[in-house]
Amino acid sequence: MDSTLIQAILLGILSAIGLFLVVTSFAVPLQSATKKILEEESGPRLVGIAEGNIIRAMMVDLSKRLKPETGNLEERLRKSGWFYKSIADFHARRMVAALVYMILSIVMAVGIGVALGVSLGPLGAAIFATGGAILGFNMPNRALNSAIEKRRERLLREMGFGLDRISLFLQSDAPLMEALSQTANMGIFGKACAQIASQASTGRPISEIIRVVREDLPKTPQFDEFVEMVRIGMQKGQEMQEPFRQRAAAMRQRLRLSIIEAGNSAKIKVTLLTSGFILVASLIVTIVPVLVLLSQEGLF
Repeated sequence: MDSTLIQAILLGILSAIGLFLVVTSFAVPLQSATKKILEEESGPRLVGIAEGNIIRAMMVDLSKRLKPETGNLEERLRKSGWFYKSIADFHARRMVAALVYMILSIVMAVGIGVALGVSLGPLGAAIFATGGAILGFNMPNRALNSAIEKRRERLLREMGFGLDRISLFLQSDAPLMEALSQTANMGIFGKACAQIASQASTGRPISEIIRVVREDLPKTPQFDEFVEMVRIGMQKGQEMQEPFRQRAAAMRQRLRLSIIEAGNSAKIKVTLLTSGFILVASLIVTIVPVLVLLSQEGLF
């Protein structure tokens, strides 16, 4: 490997470490060598170096200073089912991902340089490392958004089956709260129904119960309509068999359509993948012999 390339890589790594230490020296408040890491609502913050997980606290504090999360991060974590265990864990993951992606980017830069036989130099290595660090820093946020969306889709799928069961119990003249409690084993939708049923038996206002249940779930219009039906049934004592039957039928239809769409999407992906292999094989069969012939003729 070219010695200039090796020097560029080492300089890029040392520069990254140096910048990290410089920023950290301003970002992390070191007040006393005997104080502990205090647990705040937003996670641990470094206030001393005698005890505790110093590196983790430094990473959390630096992540918050580099890019404070907009909106209510704790609410997003709760709606994702605590995809990350805490706010501190989210910020620590951002810094770890930034470091890992930076290293991978440097490795990729080395591979490109070796493959092309060129030296990227310190500037090229720094550009790759910076791009990788930025990408890695934003990956936990994307993963969190994806977790919320997947939980929303899971809630809708479980509603398709749960509403059927509720509708059947209501048709057999079971009370609404008993029908809700019968779905307790049907995933996050069943847990929400069981929570409503158990807390309603304590005399707690149904509006407050619904608010608490909504806070733990991604915003889903279909679920909001469902809990509104429950609220009306509880407060006004209306017969809910027909509304629940209609809603169950609509959710079953949606579930069927989503299954069909998933099947069609899988077929398209398989077709594209197969076509891609066929295209590559055809190019190899047709182009490689031509290149070999041209090489033998001295054109390459």
